[in-house]
Amino acid sequence: MKSIVIFGGAGFIGKHLIRRLAKNGYKIVVPYQKSIQEAKIRLLGVTGQITPFRYSSLHDKRLQSVLINTDICINLKTTYDQKKGIFNETIYKFNKQLLKILKLNKELGMFIFFSGLGVDINKNSSRSVAVFKSEKEILKTIDNAIIIRPGVIIGGGDIFLKRLLSIFKMSFFVPLFGDGSKKFQPVFIDDISLAVEKIINDNIKGKNIYELAGPRIISYRDFYKYISKCLNKTRVLVPVPLNIMKPLISITEKTPFSPLTLEQLRLFEKDNILQNVDKTFKNLDINPQDTLQITSNIIEN
Repeated sequence: MKSIVIFGGAGFIGKHLIRRLAKNGYKIVVPYQKSIQEAKIRLLGVTGQITPFRYSSLHDKRLQSVLINTDICINLKTTYDQKKGIFNETIYKFNKQLLKILKLNKELGMFIFFSGLGVDINKNSSRSVAVFKSEKEILKTIDNAIIIRPGVIIGGGDIFLKRLLSIFKMSFFVPLFGDGSKKFQPVFIDDISLAVEKIINDNIKGKNIYELAGPRIISYRDFYKYISKCLNKTRVLVPVPLNIMKPLISITEKTPFSPLTLEQLRLFEKDNILQNVDKTFKNLDINPQDTLQITSNIIEN
C-alpha cells in the first residue's frame, strides 16, 4: 500500500483530498501542529488507513522518518495568517526545510505543492512572494514536482462562501471591497481533488505547474448579485475603497474578530484568473463544473 503524507490535511481542501485518495487505497499520514479532531480525520478512511500525527517542528525525528519513507508528499500549508510569524518563515523557510528532508528520500515518487493563481505576478503581497519563492525552490530541488495553482475554491464548507453567506443573511448592506470590477475564476473543490487523484494515479513525472480554475470568469460585483438572487433577498452592495480598508484590516487582523486578513484583502486588487503558465484541467481530461450552479446548490441546501 503506497503512503502519502499530507501537510494541512485537516483543513477544507485536505479533507476532500483524503476522502478521495483513501478510496484509492493509499495509507495517509496527516502531520499537524494546531489541535485537530483526530477521530473525524480517521473516519475519512477505513480503520488504520489514516494516521493523524502531531509534531512540534520539522526537526521531529519521528516525522523525518515518516517523510524519508513516504511515496508521495503533499503540502497544503500556505497560510494567510501572519499572526504566528512572517510569511517568509511560515511558508518559504518551512518548505525549504521540508525539501531538505525529502531529498533524503530516494524513493519519493512525487511532491505536490498547493500555490495559487497569480503568485508569480503579485509582487505587492508578501505571502505571494513567499509562495512563489517556495515554488522555485521546489522545482529546483525535486525531480517530480507538481505545483497546483487553484483559483478561489468553493464547495460545501469553504471559508470564502461561508463568510459571504453569513454577511448576506445578516445584513441589508453588503460591503464590496474596491469597486467590485475585478474578476475571478472560482473552482469547485471536487474538481481540484479529482485533479490531484489523476495526477497521482497517472504517476505524472517531471516538473509541472497546473493552473486549475473553473469555466466561468465573473466580477466580484456580479457574483455578489448572483448570491442575492439565489437567496431571493434584496441587498445593497456598498463599495468600500481598498485604501480605506487596508489600515482597518491591518489593525483588526490581529484580533480573533477580523472578517479577513490584509493578504486576503489584496485578492480584490487584481483579477484572479488563468495566466496560461503551463497546464490546466484540459491536460488531465477534466471538464470543470460550473461554479455558479454549484453556488446555487450550496445555498439551496
